Amino acid sequence: MECKSHPDKDLYNHLKSVKNIGLKKFNKNKNIKFDISNEEIEKTLEIVLFYHDIGKATKYFQEYLKAKINKEEYKDDEKLTYHSLISASIASYKVYNLLENSDNRELLSLFSFIAIRKHHGNFENIEEMLTISKNNLEIMNKQMNNIICKNLEKYIEDIKFEKLEKFIKELLFFEFEEKMENYYLLNYIYSILTYSDKTEVAIGFTEDIKFPENIGNIVDKYKAEKFKNLEKIEINKLRENIYNESIKTLNKVYKTEKIFSLNVPTGGGKTLSVLNLAFKLMGKDKNVRRIIYALPYTSIIDQTEKILKDIFKTYGLNSKNYLLTHHHMAETKIKYGENDFEGNKAQLLIENWDKPFILTTFWQLFNSLITNKNSQLRKFHNIANSIIILDEIQTIPYEYWELINKLFIKLTEIFDCRIIFLTATMPLIFREDKKEIYPLIDKNKRNEYFSKFNRYKINILKNKKSDEIQSYNINELFEEAVEDIERNKNKNFLFVFNTIKSSKNFFELLKEKNFSNRELIYLSTNILPIERKKRIERIKKSSQRKIVVSTQLIEAGVDIDLDIVYRDFTIFDSLIQTAGRCNRNNRKDYVGNIKVFKLKNDNDRYDYNYIYKKLQIIITNEILSNNNNFFEKDLLVIIDKYFSVINQKKSNNESTNLLNSIKSLNYEKIEKDFELIEEIPSSLIFVERNKKASQLLKNLKEIINIENKFERKSEFLKIKNEFFQYTLSVRKNLKSLQVLSSFPNIGNLKVIEKDFVEQYYKSDTGLNLDIDNFF
Repeated sequence: MECKSHPDKDLYNHLKSVKNIGLKKFNKNKNIKFDISNEEIEKTLEIVLFYHDIGKATKYFQEYLKAKINKEEYKDDEKLTYHSLISASIASYKVYNLLENSDNRELLSLFSFIAIRKHHGNFENIEEMLTISKNNLEIMNKQMNNIICKNLEKYIEDIKFEKLEKFIKELLFFEFEEKMENYYLLNYIYSILTYSDKTEVAIGFTEDIKFPENIGNIVDKYKAEKFKNLEKIEINKLRENIYNESIKTLNKVYKTEKIFSLNVPTGGGKTLSVLNLAFKLMGKDKNVRRIIYALPYTSIIDQTEKILKDIFKTYGLNSKNYLLTHHHMAETKIKYGENDFEGNKAQLLIENWDKPFILTTFWQLFNSLITNKNSQLRKFHNIANSIIILDEIQTIPYEYWELINKLFIKLTEIFDCRIIFLTATMPLIFREDKKEIYPLIDKNKRNEYFSKFNRYKINILKNKKSDEIQSYNINELFEEAVEDIERNKNKNFLFVFNTIKSSKNFFELLKEKNFSNRELIYLSTNILPIERKKRIERIKKSSQRKIVVSTQLIEAGVDIDLDIVYRDFTIFDSLIQTAGRCNRNNRKDYVGNIKVFKLKNDNDRYDYNYIYKKLQIIITNEILSNNNNFFEKDLLVIIDKYFSVINQKKSNNESTNLLNSIKSLNYEKIEKDFELIEEIPSSLIFVERNKKASQLLKNLKEIINIENKFERKSEFLKIKNEFFQYTLSVRKNLKSLQVLSSFPNIGNLKVIEKDFVEQYYKSDTGLNLDIDNFF
């Protein structure tokens, strides 16, 4: 009988193809170094990949699939059609017998069992994954006695159920050593299996995409073309020095070191420098297969993507062939081989990370390493042999420093990865004194570069009576600001607040004042993404004098340049990021001015207490209270002291608990405990702002009515990127739920229809629900 794995696929051919795809991926991973030999891993994968769906060879599954194809009801016990457990049991038995002379046969058999058993779902805690009921065994016995696919019988004819049952019962009680390497090994086997299975079903093949041999010179060529007429001012000379010095250091140590830091001032040209380092390293080490560039926020990815596309274009490369941008708002389209995909297939291929340059978020990267999710672990094997760039690394919560340290060291040891940490404010995740990280700019040069960047002065506004940091309510701050604006008629101002509510209130006061010859611009996550981008461009390009009011959205990666900045009290690393928007381009004969104050809200509470962690607040308050001002050139010593004190006083409990869960393979606990971004309950609101939004809303309503859930998802993915440009996230609380209840629903989405946009979405400050919203 001809058996099928899927409605349109022959079972035997599917098993063969999955095996071929998986082994091809394994053999592309060079220099992976588990304690177990690569030969043993390869033999294990041969069995796992071929036998992963062998349980579909039963009469029960074949009858079930036939009924499904014919849209008929399946009348037998549906549990008899379940194929993962029987497939896992047969495969693990095969692995055990194949590796009869290996000390690792039990461990590899056990991990084969787990990987196949869970290949259609998510990992659970180890105890649940190794539990088999009496009923499970009875079902497996019936399945073994009803294998009907003739061309597959020979692959299991040597297995009697009694032997299989005895083997499985013994295997499930095998005690393995609790160590991080086992977590990496199980994830690796599972990743290659789930990748190969899903890719084979979706498109039937996998593509090996590589950069040209001479890729190491790509950034050099771009710079020579783009900046050939660049003015030889001091800041450009410093950027060039950083660019050259970092590559000079890399050339000396790239064969021996794996983890690097590029710690240079904001505006020091770090993006081009780090891209040059990565491409040069890829050119030197032929085992490197991909560059993964991760950033903390989707809001700053667009800027890096634009630079990368320009670099590829200058080098005569089509970025569609090499660059993959992956985050929740990214376009769901991809060029793969000679084909263009969109919808479900595109989503799958994007999640696979097959391209040689991946531009993504911290969330995507870390949740591919620390997770139980099938869809996220599927790319785990593609992290091997990568150069991983982590930009703005200071945004990683200090509770996870120890976790990230241990995970990334192990990543370099097992997967032969290189890591480059990139920031102006380098946290102590890795220690130079312990030789865990190698600085690409040595300490003396780094001090020199920071000392030459003297673009601004940070002034701590003090209460004249108490010498404490000055507190204002919103009206007092407004009065102070008005005087300053009128004194400095030829200067651009930026006001940065910790909450949307305060930023809106301040903006409204400025608007009422009606400053002449001033462009007033508001920025926060209250503004639709599509309009936010336009406002940032306006700030950059408009020659008119500007007053910009923003939340901390402005902090990282938004390359704008203003003269005088007011900043509500914030933690020290965030303050430095905000300062990077002041006199960014180092205009001659001018020192920018940053003024730090504390804003009290209507409840007589400080806004910063809603946003930041107590330890960072205490340390920052101590630093700022002991200084009246400091210049940019003096910051490096203070930054190092700030992170040193955090490192001394922070608790490692969260990292320790997660590391214990990782070593013991308690995946559900890992998923529950690891929260890179605090998940605040929120509602999504779509704003029917213009004709384009109306068309997208119409499309969504048509998609919702599609009966087939896979087709429905695929059609939505085609409009996802554009759709989310008109979507905002609002914090759920009693007030917001009352207001939101009046809006119509489409699924879980709330909609502000065009007739109500004027009432609920203001053209200058965005969403207007009269509720507290801290997003």
